[in-house]
Amino acid sequence: MSEIVLIVHFITVLFFIAGFFVGLVWNQSMFRYIHAGCLGGITLLMMLKIPCPLTLLEESLRNQSYEGSFLATWLNRILYLEWFDPSHVLIANVLFMTLVLSSFWWHRIKS
Repeated sequence: MSEIVLIVHFITVLFFIAGFFVGLVWNQSMFRYIHAGCLGGITLLMMLKIPCPLTLLEESLRNQSYEGSFLATWLNRILYLEWFDPSHVLIANVLFMTLVLSSFWWHRIKS
């Protein structure tokens, strides 16, 4: 079950990153608003130092001892970069959120 949560978590992170570019190309208002809202929510959680709910669920399912498949092992390594400082992740997230929000001005939504 923890592997399923890990895959959902990975897809969510891909949505946050790739969603910006998809939103620029597709330029559909509902998609862009949902993307910005979700990204804003996770940015707020990070600023308030509240752990990601998917991370908490995954950790509780695997009880801190990870023994999973090859795919799950690599997804885990990609998502949870041990060498990356959490404050750097927050700064990158805030900068990315600023880019997403500013895109509403420099790349207007089609009417």
